[in-house]
Amino acid sequence: MKRAASRSWRWDGRSIVSHRGGLPLSDRGFRYGQHLFESIAVRNGRALLLREHLALLERAAREGVQPIPFGRSLAAALRGFPKKVTLADGMLRIYLTAGPGAPGSRVVDPGCYFTWEATAFPSEQEIRQGIPVVHLEGSVGERWCEKSGNYASHVEALMAARSLGAVEGIVTDEKGRLVSCTMGNLLLWLPGKRKGEAVPHTPGSSSGARSGAVLEWVRGKRDVKESPLRISDLRRASAIAVTNSRLGVMPVSCCDGHPLPDAAPARLLAMEYLQAHGLLRGS
Repeated sequence: MKRAASRSWRWDGRSIVSHRGGLPLSDRGFRYGQHLFESIAVRNGRALLLREHLALLERAAREGVQPIPFGRSLAAALRGFPKKVTLADGMLRIYLTAGPGAPGSRVVDPGCYFTWEATAFPSEQEIRQGIPVVHLEGSVGERWCEKSGNYASHVEALMAARSLGAVEGIVTDEKGRLVSCTMGNLLLWLPGKRKGEAVPHTPGSSSGARSGAVLEWVRGKRDVKESPLRISDLRRASAIAVTNSRLGVMPVSCCDGHPLPDAAPARLLAMEYLQAHGLLRGS
């Protein structure tokens, strides 16, 4: 029997049930792009970093311009859902919507939908090789950090990077500070106080950088400095990595056409991530 390439579910107010239809046209998630989402990698039957992803979703729902209710029963269902279904390797996405209502009206009946789709993940060899990235001209708006339905600017930035022969692009804010990659968080290894020392840095939240579940995992393994970073820091970085749910920790092979001096710290961290989740050969 041929395996399904995608599956979907929805929260019916009591439990998570199979869903065959699309998003209701009356839902503000469809009408105005008013929804939040988290993307979770499913590998070897496990939803990786599930707790961290759900914490990010709940925080985004609470702190948004228009808060979306995130009740205890929904939170409990979300935590238990991956254990109740059998999923092959792919991406599980959770969409929390504003539900029906007029523009700007209080959210009282939010929707919650789930999709899984088969996904190709980077091989161990591809991770060791790394990916090319470029710095993209121009700046991004203050809402860039939100994982919402308004993701067109991220897609446009990714397409711009791909048109330049890169796999990912690095974006800046209006002050010229590094924010993130188009589809993930950014790590730079910069010179430390001791000779030969390389310290991992990530853009500060003041520049609009959004926290990510994989980045939070990294913070638990390394002393990552959060600081304002600029384009000049790209040129003095000894290693760079992109983090997101699909890539995990992906080392950068070259930035703006220039090879990185020492990709070893990024490569080591990438292998640690694979090993921690049982994805490294022989682990």
